[in-house]
Amino acid sequence: MLWNALVTGGPWLSCGVQELADSAALVRDPDGLRRRLAADGYLFFRGLLPQAEVRAAGQAVASRLQAGGWADDRGIPSEQPHAVNSADALADPAYRAALTSAEFNRLPYLAPLRGVVRAVLGPAAFSYPAKVLRAVYPERPQARPRGRYIHYDYGVSGVQDMLTSWLPLTDIPVRIGGLAVRPGGHLGPPHPPRLLGAAEPGWATTSYQPGDAIIFHCLTPHAALPNRSSSLRISGDFRWQRPDQPAPAELILGPRGRPPELFSRLFARERWWEPVPARLALAPRAELAGRPPGPSRLVAMHPGWQNWRPPAAAVH
Repeated sequence: MLWNALVTGGPWLSCGVQELADSAALVRDPDGLRRRLAADGYLFFRGLLPQAEVRAAGQAVASRLQAGGWADDRGIPSEQPHAVNSADALADPAYRAALTSAEFNRLPYLAPLRGVVRAVLGPAAFSYPAKVLRAVYPERPQARPRGRYIHYDYGVSGVQDMLTSWLPLTDIPVRIGGLAVRPGGHLGPPHPPRLLGAAEPGWATTSYQPGDAIIFHCLTPHAALPNRSSSLRISGDFRWQRPDQPAPAELILGPRGRPPELFSRLFARERWWEPVPARLALAPRAELAGRPPGPSRLVAMHPGWQNWRPPAAAVH
């Protein structure tokens, strides 16, 4: 079955990246969390979330993808990828079923994750209703996912101090190509997107398991390592900001930019659902991301960010 293939581990590959620093000991230390984020640009937590709940969400996602032909009943991905990038996958009914599942959408509302984010951003911080499900095929040089290119999530939202939380929904040893960040890279100027080499020094990653979480600042350079396995890599991105800043309308209301809040019709009656704050100011994402980031309340900014220009092409 697809699920069995996805959770099969593998040996740690020799690569030029270092191990992520675990911040689990700082969960109840907001000042310590903010100091580490300011220094490293990220916070990694081994086992922050209930592993069984995250695995169940991953299994629900995998089952929907399997039903749509993304992989066969042995878990072998289809020879022809259904999509290379998440934005392209939105045209696929099986991917949309997985993306809109309650199991997947519930993840950012789990108390340990929201608690850590709010310890950093403040008690009113909220997650965008728009979430990103990643189902990444084994890499082919002619069809690399855009996430393999080093980029900054400021270009996704245009909101200073936005935080991204990345959650593995299956076991993701290095050979399956999890997320890598450049510790301290947020303290430098922005650079154009480029492909991250599998053995490039100065980066950090780990062998991820369901329940782990990495949270990083919007100015932190990051990218995915290549998927060298014979399995899909399944993960989710969930982004957060304070309510006293304008939010990107498309990530709150969806691509049409009209009320109601995205997914509220599906999940508003669920006990775990939290609507975005009332009277939240909205602006087009392109307008926000087209401006250089303003002063940060969390990290020191390199003056080179005042020359920020959004990439010519999408980075996700």
